[in-house]
Amino acid sequence: MNFVRPSLARLFCVALLSATVAACGGSDSDSAPAPSPAPSPAPVGNATINGRVTSSIDGSAVAGAKVTVGNASATTDASGNYSMSNAPVGERTVVRVNAAGFGEGFAVESTAANATRMANVRLQPVGGVTQGAGSGTVTATVSGSAAQVTIPANSVVDAAGTPVTGNYSVALTVINPAQDVAAMPGYYRVALPGGGVGQMESWGALNVTLTDATGKRLNLGSGKTATLRIPVATRSAELPATIPLFYFDEAKGLWVQEGSAALRGTGTSAYYEGSVGHFSYWNADRLLETVYVNGCVRSLNAQGQPANAADVQVTSDGIDYSGASAARTDAAGKFRLPVKRGGKAIVAGFLDGKITNSVTAGPANADITLPECLTLESQASGVSVKLTWGASPSDVDSHLVAPDGSHIYFGSQGSLTQAPFANLDVDDITSYGPEVVTIRRLMIGTYTYGLRNYSGSFNPGMTGSPVRVELNYAGRSQVFGPPAGEVTNSTDWLTLFNLTVDARCNISVTPVNRWSDGGLVSVPAPVVASYCTP
Repeated sequence: MNFVRPSLARLFCVALLSATVAACGGSDSDSAPAPSPAPSPAPVGNATINGRVTSSIDGSAVAGAKVTVGNASATTDASGNYSMSNAPVGERTVVRVNAAGFGEGFAVESTAANATRMANVRLQPVGGVTQGAGSGTVTATVSGSAAQVTIPANSVVDAAGTPVTGNYSVALTVINPAQDVAAMPGYYRVALPGGGVGQMESWGALNVTLTDATGKRLNLGSGKTATLRIPVATRSAELPATIPLFYFDEAKGLWVQEGSAALRGTGTSAYYEGSVGHFSYWNADRLLETVYVNGCVRSLNAQGQPANAADVQVTSDGIDYSGASAARTDAAGKFRLPVKRGGKAIVAGFLDGKITNSVTAGPANADITLPECLTLESQASGVSVKLTWGASPSDVDSHLVAPDGSHIYFGSQGSLTQAPFANLDVDDITSYGPEVVTIRRLMIGTYTYGLRNYSGSFNPGMTGSPVRVELNYAGRSQVFGPPAGEVTNSTDWLTLFNLTVDARCNISVTPVNRWSDGGLVSVPAPVVASYCTP
């Protein structure tokens, strides 16, 4: 198929943020003394937490991962699922996940006695491991990245505070919030110095984990410091010369400001460098001035009648800044969500595998009230496809072809309220994305999804950018990236996958991963539109 872009104004609508929170770098063994005070006692009672652990690379299940919440623990099965019924209760209950070959992951959820909460965690593979000796200076790096940590000699101690003189391992994992804003634990919530909780935006983050030969956690000794280099990664056009550093407090589930970092290097080699006195997730961030998005969520029953939707997780994803936030709807289905003052963000809701439509909010210098409620489907049969990429190419386009031949892209954005019940929520032409396609009602047959490098820029192309596509359906996710084979000035189209739907709304996904120069490939012949019944 050969799709030619007409000359028309680009439309900006809405997009979607994955509600899954994940992070990286760590071990589940003994830890060195925490840099923050112990949390307040949790309320009496137990909560149930269910979830799924997946890889951030391709969305595949991570089996055998250890999940801990306070004194409760569970292990993921072959499908990456876990469940625990004895989790503690609290406003910010921290879910910690460890798996071989992956960095440590966290989710932070509010939990209540005799209530069930879903906490999916997406793990990121460790970026690099360096071996060193406690008696010498150790410099650890990540191949192809500006990420680095330098640890002076005789600075490392074990959990008891005893100096480590023998060998130990340094694991580094880089978090790129410009490409995947949800890769940061804690929804960017910050513990404010005077009390209360604020929001931050990120210019990049790095996790450093030290372990001995038995896998036990190590850390810096009292009064010792190490030098971090955090690669710059942001959707913001601004690069501050100096920026505050924040670490993730694993007990409180909040980010805490400590120290600062200076901008070094240029272009793709730019990084923020600063000194730290302990190892954790470290973030080059700045506190946000916020306004609030006020809105509501309605659900549709089998007859299509609306009702208040309580306890829906509503999230934001910054478009022109790297930050996110989350809130849950009350009994009346209402929510109040912080976003950056003067910034632009995407707002969407999620509940037990169901998704809402998505809207854009801002820019605004005062609180925003959405004109209509978000709508949550009655069945977990919706689909969303989220595209992000780097600073170049400036314009990468999403293309979806439905089973009946309907083509959803910037020139024909579709509709969620009438056929084909699929919509391009946001069309981004200024780098990074996110750009999201949402399918509300599933048509029986095969959908084909792919991308076009509309900018025609190959320095870098979609491979070097890099492009990242996250497919979410029925509470599951798969992640796609560019395969080998991109050819400069020739292959500006990439067909990523076919998604096939049967009469009962069961979904199967078949990767295509083919480059071309004349449009999407592997597109089935059109069929008469009919819709599945869950």
